[in-house]
Amino acid sequence: MKKRIISILLMVSLLAVTSITAMASQSDIAVTKNWGHALQKYVDNQTESDNVIAKSLEETEDNTIILPQSEIDIAKEFYTVAGYGENEALQLAIDYVKEINTLYQEAIKNGYAVTEEDIMNHLDQMKVEFRSATNKEEIYSFINEFDSEQAYWDFQFEMFKKDLPIQRYNADIEKAFFETNILYDESIENYSEEEYSDTMLELEEDWLEEFENMKNIAENEYSYIIE
Repeated sequence: MKKRIISILLMVSLLAVTSITAMASQSDIAVTKNWGHALQKYVDNQTESDNVIAKSLEETEDNTIILPQSEIDIAKEFYTVAGYGENEALQLAIDYVKEINTLYQEAIKNGYAVTEEDIMNHLDQMKVEFRSATNKEEIYSFINEFDSEQAYWDFQFEMFKKDLPIQRYNADIEKAFFETNILYDESIENYSEEEYSDTMLELEEDWLEEFENMKNIAENEYSYIIE
């Protein structure tokens, strides 16, 4: 399965229409509600970390990336809700926030900054997808943990300031990888359906390996501070 690089901070809202099964069990819904409740606590305390978040959204000038403590806290909460122990949840959270903020810096460095209009258009599309999803019960059990539905969308707006540039950047570099490698295979147009499928699966694996290498190289170019 293709790895999706999306923020922990909006993971549940996206997987509601991408990876959760249509027939959600009651335990799935309970976990989702718990996660939604945890995010509402984050929203309630958001003003305390606004300045740090704003700093982390700026393009770094000295290759130092800020990892907001508030992002680590909520990522840790996600891993805790998912069943990890406290120490493991903390390390996973730090690693993930480091990855997300590195990808964000790489995205804006390469011209993938977004406007408020871009984010609003993306949220409008999410709303359409949510309304037509077969697992609405799970989606709205999550949203209902916020003070209001508007509070949920306000939260998502803030999260997509980082996540939308990342998604667009990742999509383009993945597309370029596939196009380049397919062009090198001059016989691909003569492949059977099975051969083509096998080739694409191999390329998926090659891409994931390439992407991991790219991330590792990028992380070695930066230093990190937690604020």
